[in-house]
Parts: sequence; C-alpha cells; structure tokens
Amino acid sequence: MKQAKRKKRHSLSGRLVLLFVVMAAVIVIAVSSTMVWAFRTHFQENIRPHLMQYLDYIQQDIGSPPNPAKASELAKRLNVEIHYFSDEQQWATSTHPVNLDDIRYHRQLRQQGVEYGFGFYDGREYLISQHDGYTLAFSVPRRDHGGQYKIIPLLVILLVLVLLYLATRRLFAPVKEIKNGVARIGAGELSHRLDIKRRDELGELGDSINAMADDIEQMLEAKRQLLLAISHELRSPLTRAKVSVAMLDDQRQQTEIQRDLNEMEALIEELLETERLSTRHSILNKSDAKIQQLISELLEKYFAGQHIQVIQPDEAITMTVDSARIKLLLKNILSNALQHSSEDTPPPRLTLAKLGDSVKITVQDSGRGIEAEHIPHLMEPFYRTDAARQRETGGYGLGLYLCKVITEAHGGLMEIQSEIGKGTTVVVSLPH
Repeated sequence: MKQAKRKKRHSLSGRLVLLFVVMAAVIVIAVSSTMVWAFRTHFQENIRPHLMQYLDYIQQDIGSPPNPAKASELAKRLNVEIHYFSDEQQWATSTHPVNLDDIRYHRQLRQQGVEYGFGFYDGREYLISQHDGYTLAFSVPRRDHGGQYKIIPLLVILLVLVLLYLATRRLFAPVKEIKNGVARIGAGELSHRLDIKRRDELGELGDSINAMADDIEQMLEAKRQLLLAISHELRSPLTRAKVSVAMLDDQRQQTEIQRDLNEMEALIEELLETERLSTRHSILNKSDAKIQQLISELLEKYFAGQHIQVIQPDEAITMTVDSARIKLLLKNILSNALQHSSEDTPPPRLTLAKLGDSVKITVQDSGRGIEAEHIPHLMEPFYRTDAARQRETGGYGLGLYLCKVITEAHGGLMEIQSEIGKGTTVVVSLPH
C-alpha cells in the first residue's frame, strides 16, 4: 500500500495534472481579479451614469412624493422592487422587507443634490436614493435557480480536470511500457521488443531501446557461436591427446594426465550443453518419462556404491521432459552434495514430491554450508566460492549454472538454500 502511494506521489502524469491544476487556479485568480477591476472601472465610468439616469426616470414616473399605485404598476412592468421610507409612512411594491439601518454600503456618492448609495441587504443589492423628507430603495429581484448556477461551474471544472487527467495519462502511457520492457530486457529476455507506435520523443526512445537490445542480442549470439566453435574444435586435439596418453608406459603419469583430460572434456561438454540450451533456437527432446525410473537409472550408472538416501512416493510420477538433461541436472546436484559431505555426517538426501501442478525435487546435504553472500551468485557461470579456484574445492563453476539452464528450459525454477554448519539444500520445481 505504501509503495503504491509512493508511486502515485512520484507519478509523472500526476505531477503534470497537479501542475496544470495549480496553473489553472493562478490563471483563474488573475483573470477574475482583472475582470473585477475592469468591470468596476467600466461600471464607474460608463454604466453608473446611465443607471442614475434610469432611476431618475423612474422617480419622475412615480412622482414626488412617490405615488404607491404608480410605483406598483411600474414595478410590475419593469420587474423591480421599490421601497419607500418617510417619517409618516412606509410601503413597498413587494413583500420582502428592508431595514435601512442594516444595509451594508460599499459605495456612496452625491449627484445633482441627491444622496446615492450602493449596498447589500439579505443577499440582495440595493440602490438607495435619499431625498428631502423620504428615502427610496430600488432592487431587481433575483430568481431562485435552486443553486444550479453554483453547481454547473463546479461540474465543468471537474469535467475539465478529468479530461486533463485522461489526456495526460494517454500522453505518458508509453512510459510504463518502456519501464516494463527495459526490466524484461535487463532480466535477460533479450528477444523482447517495445511496441510503441508514436512519432514523438517517447517513440524515438522506444526505437533506441529496441536497437540497443538488437545489438546486445547479436553480440551475445556471436559470443555463443564463437564459444561453440572453439569447443567443437577442442574435441579433436583432446581425442588425439587421449590416444597418446594411452600409449604411455608410466602408469602414474598416465593416470594424472587422463584425469586432466577427463576434466577438460567434461568442461567442454558443459560449455556445449549450456550454450545449446541458452540459445533461443534450442529444442528439448521431450518425451513421457517416469521420474522414479530416471532417478533409479541415474543412481545405478553414476552413483553405484554411494550412500544416498532417496525418499519418493510409491505412485509413479510421469512427466514430459528431456530425460537425458534431467539426468544431467540431478547428476550435477548430487555430485555437489556428495563432494561436500563427509563420513561423519548424514548422507545426502534426495526427496521427490508432487505438489499441486508441480513436481519438486529436493537434494539436501549436511556439509559445511555456504556463506550468505555467495548464495545469490552460485548459479552464475564460472562463479566459485573459492577465489583460489583449487581443484579440491570444486569444478569450474559451470555445474549449477547448467542445472539452472536445464530447469528454466523446462519452465521450472531452481532455488538454493544454505546455512553454515547445517548444510545446503537445492530445490528444483518443474511444472507437471
């Protein structure tokens, strides 16, 4: 909730709308002030003399002193209110009472011997003229519109703000797509492209990001092709070296060289397999297979005589997978678990379980464990927790990376959990 509020507060479109609202308020205040000043000046110079003359005509028609009958007839015809005040009597052409003492005057002047005053009383504006012996108050009745004239401007302002927000949101809609696209490209989805059909600066930015992604993808593809070519070319001299080693008379020297050649061959195989699965053109050789049977075949071929605890359900779990690569995945994980286990600790444990729409394979050892700062990097290519990269502490840092690539190629997820003194757990979840 707090993150959503923070995003709204820092939203570019929201800031623009706020800026437009503030500027609109400033403009409205400035224009209103200017109009009030202009109207007041115009009223004083042009309208007020005519208004005075108009009232003089009315007073001449109703007589002096005013005749109530003529005043009533004139009030109906001109739609005005006329209030008469004197010491002897008081009358009005309407039922709306006026108290002269409570009128708030905002303008008073004297013209042609008559005292005039402009003021407000009970929400109405009155023009007061004071003669010798009596006072007249004139007012134009206001129609009651039920407050609609106050609501309509508010509705218009609200509609303008809504339209402004929608227009701003539409204008900056590509920003969100650019943000999501950059995040996907940055996460390694280099085939993703932005689809922004705009000819403005945001459209140009989207085209630049697409061009950058094309260049990065081409460079990585060239790197893959070069690595594949070098790995393939290394096989031939490696094979010849093995033949030559087999002809050595010194058995000890032959064994050491053969071990080094085997490690080099394994490294080349891992490189080739990793690049095959990393390329977007790779296709897994999938078929229906029973996972329990794959585990049994793997243990019999590569881990015969090794003490590995296996926990799996009696019911057969059949999945559509690339059997050879699933075996390679489990082989690498179990090899790591055995390498970091000792005789005085419990043996590695492999657990197979079906949970909902996924199959979870867990391999747990009771070794020394891995420091927390290394865990996020364990599945990166060529990453080693041992900076000295000694043979006794592990391989070349491709095993777990290859396991991750195989898992993701099957649409699954691989996680590593470890704690110093308690061991390491590798969890592979595959969609069923």
